[in-house]
Amino acid sequence: MALLDAQTICSLARQAAKCPGYAVQSGQYLNMVLEDLAQNYDFDTIKGTFTFNFSSGSNGPYTLPADWYRGIDRDIFYTIDGVPYPMVNIEEDEFDNLVTTAGLNGFPIYYMTDMSATPPTMSVWPPASGAYPVTAKYYKASPTISSPETSSSTPWFPSTNYLVTRLAGELMKLTNDDRAPFFLGNKDESKDTDSSATAILRAYLKMKDDRGGKVYQVQLDRRLFGYSWDRLPNTKQIGW
Repeated sequence: MALLDAQTICSLARQAAKCPGYAVQSGQYLNMVLEDLAQNYDFDTIKGTFTFNFSSGSNGPYTLPADWYRGIDRDIFYTIDGVPYPMVNIEEDEFDNLVTTAGLNGFPIYYMTDMSATPPTMSVWPPASGAYPVTAKYYKASPTISSPETSSSTPWFPSTNYLVTRLAGELMKLTNDDRAPFFLGNKDESKDTDSSATAILRAYLKMKDDRGGKVYQVQLDRRLFGYSWDRLPNTKQIGW
């Protein structure tokens, strides 16, 4: 079954909300809903891949794509002679407490992203000892649809049932329609209806993460477990 385009989704939502004159608002809300989904959930349909090279002796910052939301665990790696070396994501305050002394170069172990920069940036530790190629897989920001209320573009999120129901509920909030809570739903599953937007999304997420038959691998924090030269004791020189 073909997915509905943006203008059809907006039209159906306005019909359900009984507010035919709110065309522009329905388009604005559709983009808002899509952005909300991209911010809060990890969907394969908004995965991206970015490649760049380390600068020898530099820890960055390296410029990331403008649509970067978050990196994918174990999929941020550099390659040396065909061997991938995945890096570990750490917070800025932890990154700031790492040793940064002249001449401390090596194979980067940690990376930190600065989302306050425009566009976002990545810094690594220790500074790279060579111009290694980097592959960074990430979840992207939701692409904005221009004038969704009249657009024939198809939204990236595949559940049109959810989009119509959620959009109708948002429009009902705008028009003070008492039906809004029933369309939007409740995070408490015991207090929700099967036809609300929240219930539809809940069911979709359960199937999205269903890997029936596949083996799940439990991963320990690579900063504390495993074999890594960065945890060897210091010698008389800083930097192991």
